[in-house]
Amino acid sequence: MSDNSKTDLIREIRSLLKYHKSIGIDSYPRTKGLESFLEIKEQPPAPSPPPRKYTRPVQVKAAAETREKHIFDPSLAKKTTLTDVRQELGDCTRCGLHKSRANIVFGQGSEKAKLMIIGPAPSAEDDHGTAPFLGASGDLLTKMLAAIGLSREEVYLTSLVKCFPAGGQPPKEEEIRTCLPFLFRQIEIICPKVICVMGKQPAQTLLHSKESLFRLRGRFYDFNSFCSTELADKMLIIPTLHPAFLLDNEEMKKASWQDLQMIQKRLG
Repeated sequence: MSDNSKTDLIREIRSLLKYHKSIGIDSYPRTKGLESFLEIKEQPPAPSPPPRKYTRPVQVKAAAETREKHIFDPSLAKKTTLTDVRQELGDCTRCGLHKSRANIVFGQGSEKAKLMIIGPAPSAEDDHGTAPFLGASGDLLTKMLAAIGLSREEVYLTSLVKCFPAGGQPPKEEEIRTCLPFLFRQIEIICPKVICVMGKQPAQTLLHSKESLFRLRGRFYDFNSFCSTELADKMLIIPTLHPAFLLDNEEMKKASWQDLQMIQKRLG
């Protein structure tokens, strides 16, 4: 392993330890792998590179000027209710996902919801039950909402794409792009105070980011600043962990609870 690779590895480990500490993880089981890692002797630091010659700094445009914007479909602007949007979607065959679905899972909940929750794609349970966030992960989401005083009926649940991907694989970029106009119109009509995106794909897509979900979560973003269209009201967007991930990684529930408390305070 090169000196640069070791430096990068140490930096990543320190960042991970700092993150774990912030969410309450302060100890680890002493596994054979960890013991082996701890026995690695620290190498002396690499010599400092010679000073570089001065070069004129490159002018970089402000992030706000270069940020990509979501473009809303003007033809959907005439659809004034969720029912209208669902009818426009029809028996959709706009992308290949229609081949793997049993049903279109459009969304569920109140059209006047203050909180909108967006997942990546319908699960197999959602596909057969024709509603989002069903099964074990849906049960956990119901408990998560109850913990901040909300029921499923009071929020609006949907996903980036409306069809179950074959084998439960993450939807492809072109499939997401095909479905986004309908999701954006759902957002415009509901006009929630807070949009909670659950999972890496929804977070990266709506925030135009390639950062990991762990770096993106734990804060609010102004959704309006990511859109080319002037939205009716200011909407805040917050990324968090998907319930399905929490079922397999219970140690991360504390981080998710912190995000939920932020939502509760904002809605309060």
